[in-house]
Amino acid sequence: MTERELDGLRLIGRGATNTEIGQELYISEGTVKTHVGRIFSKLGLRDRAAAVVFAFDHGLVRPES
Repeated sequence: MTERELDGLRLIGRGATNTEIGQELYISEGTVKTHVGRIFSKLGLRDRAAAVVFAFDHGLVRPES
């Protein structure tokens, strides 16, 4: 997985929308969709909920206090 895809996964894990991810990473929403699709494919994930669980389980995001 590329560093940019990891950045996207971290943001998905925080609940960011595609629009918010694009704004944060300075990329178009179309590029975000491409990254999200690649993330799902590479990790064998079905949806954003599974991506959130993956991100937490692998320490990419932490619960906020």
